[in-house]
Amino acid sequence: MILYLLNFRKHTNQTELDQFFSHLNGQENATQVVTKSAFFQARKQLSHAAFIDLNRQLVDCAYQSTWQPEKWRGFRLCAIDGTSIRLPDEPQISDHFGVHNGRSGQTPCAMGMASVFHDVLNKVVIDSAIHPRLTSERQCAQDHLQFATQNDLVVFDRGYVSFWLYTYLLQSNIHFCMRAKTHQDLQVKRFVASGKKQAIITMQPRPRSIKTCQQKGLPTAPTRLRLIRVELPNEVEVLVTSLMDEQAYPAGIFKSLYHLRWGVEENYKRLKQWLEIENFSGKSVLSVQQDFYAKIVAANLTALMAIEAQDLIDKKTHNRQRKYQINYAQALTKMKHRIVALLSSQSSVLKRLIKQTITYFSQTIEAVREGRQYPRRLKNIKNVIHFPAYKSAL
Repeated sequence: MILYLLNFRKHTNQTELDQFFSHLNGQENATQVVTKSAFFQARKQLSHAAFIDLNRQLVDCAYQSTWQPEKWRGFRLCAIDGTSIRLPDEPQISDHFGVHNGRSGQTPCAMGMASVFHDVLNKVVIDSAIHPRLTSERQCAQDHLQFATQNDLVVFDRGYVSFWLYTYLLQSNIHFCMRAKTHQDLQVKRFVASGKKQAIITMQPRPRSIKTCQQKGLPTAPTRLRLIRVELPNEVEVLVTSLMDEQAYPAGIFKSLYHLRWGVEENYKRLKQWLEIENFSGKSVLSVQQDFYAKIVAANLTALMAIEAQDLIDKKTHNRQRKYQINYAQALTKMKHRIVALLSSQSSVLKRLIKQTITYFSQTIEAVREGRQYPRRLKNIKNVIHFPAYKSAL
């Protein structure tokens, strides 16, 4: 059951089951071995927590191994972000996760809130969660941060701005960089008006912040933070950071640092468009949870294979004018069914299969074209789930 759900399921359950067992049993032609009805009955016995534990073990083993992950100035660069997830329109699911009413005239839609703690340079999801749609993103962030290390630098967008989260991060010795809300905080407004590139401020908690800190057992003393000014074409962006050393971390590096946060958005693109994480295999709360966490594990397995494949690509193309990278959509496509062989094989052949998979990944590459920009078209966008520019991966 676990292996089947890890196999990037996207088609109808009966089709997927037939193909799964044909690959598992080494059959050339697919036959019906298990019915979808049997599958629905069997999945009720499997807790979604199994996939959470699998991902925890996978991530821990990866970072504790001899692998040298890509870092930013010695930090594991991470981002935390949330997104809305469309769910099957079923009463049980709507009652658990909640409903988004949408605009006037639109039919209400069952909706959940997903959150990930993402290593943006290595494309590894360290922790993830799917919750009811009105769950606090900041509370999700605190839950994720129990898996952070003191060698992490966590980047947040402006939706996470809060005194208690600053305090929690500082108390936990976790460095951060967060985009500020330039039209709300008085100290940030003064900093923008000053024209300075950077400043050290002492942030005072408001009465509501004091109450939240007391509820969470956090100190309420004023906090020293560093503000960084980032000039954009049409606005001024202000970043709040715990990196106080102006010599080690000059103001000029923070624009590119914050831009790296976009990796977590790219992760959601992969999950939603390529892996169709909103394409669920059942109509219960349990099936939603199983499918969500299973695809996180499968995506991480692919990411770790892709890292090794990228090393091969770098060696093969080091004399070329452009840098080349793995075609990630193709990597995900190639893991379909192959993941069955990898996870069900004997240890005697596993090393060979892993090496074959890495080599297979490295054969489809794309040139990296630096500096390309595409404007985000947010107005008059149609309600389309799968955009043509995002090719199906499986």
